[in-house]
Amino acid sequence: MVDIKQIYFDLGNAVKGICDKVYPRNRPKAVDTKIGSYIVVSLPYSIRNNEMNYDGSYNDYTTTIQIEVYVRDKASSANPNGFSPSEMDKKVKAVLERFPISTDNIIVTRPNVAIQADDGAGFSVTIIQGRLRTR
Repeated sequence: MVDIKQIYFDLGNAVKGICDKVYPRNRPKAVDTKIGSYIVVSLPYSIRNNEMNYDGSYNDYTTTIQIEVYVRDKASSANPNGFSPSEMDKKVKAVLERFPISTDNIIVTRPNVAIQADDGAGFSVTIIQGRLRTR
């Protein structure tokens, strides 16, 4: 059977150290301290059982994972929109360098930078998707 908790744990550990914080599934609505950057790891799509066996005993599942990289915008007179492409580029490259993400439980391949946008709350976000397969 697929272990959602273990998948989140493995994904979070794989990207730990790139940004100030790593959050599973969703970012928090509020935090105690000011954060300059953070990552959200999620499984926003269905998890498919690839086995012919009806009970899933072989533990062969696939899904698309999503890694959202958030970097705080720094508005100034020289840069009124606040977007810091060099800081975002550094973080995204660091995430992509971790691919393929491989643990005893999962392997994540085929990274794809899906979208770059402004979240409307003072952060720029880049979304990276990958193909996850359980072991």
